[in-house]
Amino acid sequence: MTSINLDNLSDHVSHQLEQRAAIKGCSIKSELDSILKIIFATQNPKKSLKELLLAMPDVGEDMDFIRYTK
Repeated sequence: MTSINLDNLSDHVSHQLEQRAAIKGCSIKSELDSILKIIFATQNPKKSLKELLLAMPDVGEDMDFIRYTK
């Protein structure tokens, strides 16, 4: 199991973490675990070009994308 040293946190952050844990009635470790899970769950992993193209909405008509030259 990995240990995390929280001694270098600013007083403000440390106090907020303690308050959040107290409000939820859990340990600081448990609250920090919850916060990190949320952060990692909301991060978007790098997507391939194919995934990005497939995610684009199907809007417009072919005529909307014709390039006119002089």
